[in-house]
Amino acid sequence: MAYRSKKSESGVEVLMSLPWQVSVILGAVVFVGFKWVLPSIWATNLVLSSMATGLSSMAWLPGGLLLLIGAFAFVGQRMKRSKVLATNNRVSQSEWRPPAWASKETGKRGPLSEPRPDSDIRIEPSTNAKAKPTEWSLELIREIEWKRFEDLCQKFYEAKGIRCETTPLGPDGGIDIRIYQDESGNATSIVQCKAWGARYVGVQPVRELLGVMTHEKIEKAFFMTSGRFSDDAKDVAEGNQITLIDGQMLLMMLKRLPSAGQNELLTFATEGDYTTPTCPGCGNKMRSVSGKAGRPNFWGCPDYPKCRQRLGMRRAG
Repeated sequence: MAYRSKKSESGVEVLMSLPWQVSVILGAVVFVGFKWVLPSIWATNLVLSSMATGLSSMAWLPGGLLLLIGAFAFVGQRMKRSKVLATNNRVSQSEWRPPAWASKETGKRGPLSEPRPDSDIRIEPSTNAKAKPTEWSLELIREIEWKRFEDLCQKFYEAKGIRCETTPLGPDGGIDIRIYQDESGNATSIVQCKAWGARYVGVQPVRELLGVMTHEKIEKAFFMTSGRFSDDAKDVAEGNQITLIDGQMLLMMLKRLPSAGQNELLTFATEGDYTTPTCPGCGNKMRSVSGKAGRPNFWGCPDYPKCRQRLGMRRAG
């Protein structure tokens, strides 16, 4: 008896160790076999026919037992998986900490995936030892990080006496600045900003802005970039009430301001670290992550894993 009991327990243990779907499928096969297949096959044999009738009436027993084993296996395997994931998560969080030099400099809101503290990458603090600019230049405009660039554009409109506001951190719906030029309380035009260095803005971002205009029922929009616009982008903008402002035009607009206004915006734009990008998720200044084993360098949030945002390094245009 002990031997049979041990064999029976071993069979259950084997099923419990297999994916739960195995027991469910076996239960269905046994039930169908006992209920219909065997009676059909043995119908012409008097002895086997009687046996098949008895098995058919009890088909629910082995089938139900196998389904029950499958249910227990499902619950057990889910619990085991949850424990493993929880353990791995605790280990990963306890083994990695933000570097000692990680600071929290508040900024505000852009594209993302997550940096991983792999053994073949390291995070390095950025260095910005160059002297502060004393006048506006195209080179300066192209050095400004994405969030400071957005805020600079917003403050430019304010300097012109136009009421406007930037959108908060997080998904912006394709709108970086809303402009209000009447008393309705609704935006009369919208602005999209791209601090892409000297790179070209192609036609796709302009088409996306046109889609946002249609959705928001806005008739006029501005697209401001530190770089340049492709000919296709200009063609789409021309017939759709979209004003394109590239880096060179923005420089001219800034230099047309009174000297006091120019200096005020220059001081704002170059205050503190104005070249290291702001984390789009939490507003911290990001840190340079040096990729190894062929991985590209990127900007990562110092609050990882609490904040998992990252940005690609700016490419030359």
